Amino acid sequence: MSRKDTIKIRQNKLKEAFLDQLKRTPTIETACQKVGVSRATVYRWIKESKKFEQQVDESLIEGRTFMSDIAENQLFSLIGDKKIEAIRLYLSTHNARYGNKLELSGNLSTKNKPIPKEDRKDIFRALKMSSLKNYEKKEKEKRK
Repeated sequence: MSRKDTIKIRQNKLKEAFLDQLKRTPTIETACQKVGVSRATVYRWIKESKKFEQQVDESLIEGRTFMSDIAENQLFSLIGDKKIEAIRLYLSTHNARYGNKLELSGNLSTKNKPIPKEDRKDIFRALKMSSLKNYEKKEKEKRK
């Protein structure tokens, strides 16, 4: 076997080990350290091969999904331990009643120009969707 073939075989083994590590720890720096290759080498491999670049992207996605599962597990454990911060985080991200609220206030004026009918419909629809349900009723009463 030639020297070139030996290098290629060793490189392929390192690439596979790197991709496997990336699936468990989805940061290039950490995966490089665990496998024993430099970041420069990995980026050179990515630059040389579109296929390897795609494999790195897929491994990162799989690794991030894995880490999200672990984080959610830990969050549920903290909720079980009655940690208020964990409970608050879960509710604010999974239940609209506990999420961040946005309140808008102000005045609407047309500066002596009537609003065209097609624009009026869009404005009423936007206001209705923004939870200002009573606004449309008040405007209809004004027009009467």
